[in-house]
Amino acid sequence: MVSHGFVLPTRGVVLSADDSLEQAARVDSEVIGLARRAEALGFDGVWAGDSVLAKPRLEPLSTLAAVAGATESVTLGSAVYLPQLRNPVHVAHQTATVDQVSGGRLALGVGVGVGSGVATEHDQLDVPYDRRGAVLDEGLEIIEGLWGDEPVSVDGEFFELEDADIGIRPCGSPPPVYIASATFDPRDGFPRQIRDRMAARGDGWLPIGMSAEMYEAGIERAREIVADAGRDASSFDGAYYQDVVIAETEAAAIEQARTFLERYYPSWGELSDDDVRKRGAFGPPSVVADHLERYADAGVENFVTRFTASDQREQLQRFADVVA
Repeated sequence: MVSHGFVLPTRGVVLSADDSLEQAARVDSEVIGLARRAEALGFDGVWAGDSVLAKPRLEPLSTLAAVAGATESVTLGSAVYLPQLRNPVHVAHQTATVDQVSGGRLALGVGVGVGSGVATEHDQLDVPYDRRGAVLDEGLEIIEGLWGDEPVSVDGEFFELEDADIGIRPCGSPPPVYIASATFDPRDGFPRQIRDRMAARGDGWLPIGMSAEMYEAGIERAREIVADAGRDASSFDGAYYQDVVIAETEAAAIEQARTFLERYYPSWGELSDDDVRKRGAFGPPSVVADHLERYADAGVENFVTRFTASDQREQLQRFADVVA
């Protein structure tokens, strides 16, 4: 069965508010309130993006902890979280706490971060940008160790620990870890570091911006990697991050998305229709429904949808109508 998740506008509330009091009001209505609304409309999850300096927004784990108290059953996911920007002990502590307070609902989409400002962000946080994948992998190993029952000792390239124990554990099973990477070539497959990350700890794949045909080839290869590592590939989740705008015409939907994206990513400059179109589905409900069907047929089991439009509540309702 296909699941649908909604990406909370945790950057939008920062961009659209003039001061902290207005931000607080928008957080209540446009983040917490929309999470409640998504659950009421039958969405299976709510997700929060991450950036510390490159694209300022609400901190994702704190946000998901607040959403946990306002919802009952939705998955609380990060799409995507950048663990390498923090000490892994803190990340293990925070994620275990969110999983505890939510009753085991946390899902952790992780990636290295790309795009304008990300290199500077890493430099300012004293993380070597060209080694960020290695920092991520060493950190994930520590995080998963601290989620376990035994104290953790590490003498690594980036971190050193001796008998470290955060004292709490995730609620039940550890949170699933989704490997966020759109770097896949049908001929060459995944880069080595992504293959190793999937083999070691991937519970799912979470790419963005690829054709249904490429996705189908990618999820098949990802499951082969997991199986070759001696793990159960049948439970490896095929997720997909997408942008969506529903409007009366494709032109109107693309224009809304272009306005949103050019403000959200000012360094991108002017976007063409094709620049927007390749990121997801834009147009009347029938166009969005066809898009969802094609990607579900290609193997997507878990759609993580961001509405690149100013009226998030309207888009939530219209998308729920399409899914229904």
